[in-house]
Amino acid sequence: MNEFVPQPMMTLREPDQIKAFTDPLRLRVLRILCERAATNQQIADTLQEPHAKVLYHVRFLLDAGLITLIDTQVKGGNVEKYYRARARTFDLHPQAIDVERDVALARAALDTLRQDFLASVIQMPEIESYIVGRAGYIAPERIEELKTRLTALFSEYIEDTETPPQPDWVKLRANAFIYRAARRAHDEGT
Repeated sequence: MNEFVPQPMMTLREPDQIKAFTDPLRLRVLRILCERAATNQQIADTLQEPHAKVLYHVRFLLDAGLITLIDTQVKGGNVEKYYRARARTFDLHPQAIDVERDVALARAALDTLRQDFLASVIQMPEIESYIVGRAGYIAPERIEELKTRLTALFSEYIEDTETPPQPDWVKLRANAFIYRAARRAHDEGT
């Protein structure tokens, strides 16, 4: 197989690329391809989804430029196409405010996070899972500093490599959601 090394991060600004992140199944397909090369059939088998449904999303990701065809192999008269994500992580920076798109992005991300978290709790009950939350006030000029420090903290503790640096290392996912608290009826006076 051809050696393809994805770039560490890809910043996305184009609407078609950002739209790719609005579907939970497409996110799951992309996650697999961020971690390893795979054929459409391998992805479908891993996700336990119909081949045709996964193929639709693979083609969408390919057309959006988020994945690339890295190898084609003929085995027993069948052509196997191996795909890989162009980056290990993606940073979304839409050009314009679009509430409908942002709601779709949030739903897809939260659906994926929910599936991952529940699978972790069910499949590995011996490993403790954590949910940490905090609500409070922050000066608007410090929001960017908070995002930068959280990103640096994740980078300090989590090695973003395809294989574990040590055999006993555990694969971990950490997510931080920073959002403005929605106003409730009793908050209207403040």
